[in-house]
Amino acid sequence: MFKRLVNAIEILAGVAVVVFVVLLFANEPNTTGAVSSPGGQLFQANCASCHGAQGEGGIGPKLAGVVTHDFPNETDQITVVTKGKGPMPSFGGDLTPAQIRQVVDYTRTGLGK
Repeated sequence: MFKRLVNAIEILAGVAVVVFVVLLFANEPNTTGAVSSPGGQLFQANCASCHGAQGEGGIGPKLAGVVTHDFPNETDQITVVTKGKGPMPSFGGDLTPAQIRQVVDYTRTGLGK
């Protein structure tokens, strides 16, 4: 009888540890700057290494809060992302036109938020 009780307590303790570990990782704060939108994910994968995770700038210029000023015409920005310009590489061979539009939309509306 006593052995059954000890076994039951051990099983419950094991389950509690597993639940604790799962909840620990499930509630981990997002410190990577990752976003759930397709444009945000594409930005993180292709642009953040130069422009910063939040578009704050780095090797490449700051985009957050200034991209619409620098590119009032969205089509001009799409052209630069597609074909490249100066040190900005071309992404036309790596991303589809729809993906480029998603990235551009994200830089115009989702950065810094």
